[in-house]
Amino acid sequence: MTGHARSKEPLGLPRGSVRSLMSLAVVLTAGAIAGFLLASDSSSDLTKVVVGGWVAALGNLIGFYFGTRGGK
Repeated sequence: MTGHARSKEPLGLPRGSVRSLMSLAVVLTAGAIAGFLLASDSSSDLTKVVVGGWVAALGNLIGFYFGTRGGK
C-alpha cells in the first residue's frame, strides 16, 4: 500500500461529504424549479405556493439548526 488505508466511507470521500452533496443537489434542484416558475409566470398561484413553501421550509431548517446548536 502507498500509506493510504482503505476507506470504508461511501465513494472513498471524507465523512459527511456524500450527505452534503445530496443536500446541495436538493437545494439546487428546488432553486431551479422555483426560478423556472418565477420566470414563466410569477403571478400564478402555483408559483406563489411552491416558492412560499420552499421559503417556509428553509426558515424552519435554519431555525432548527441554530436552535439545536444553541443548546450545547
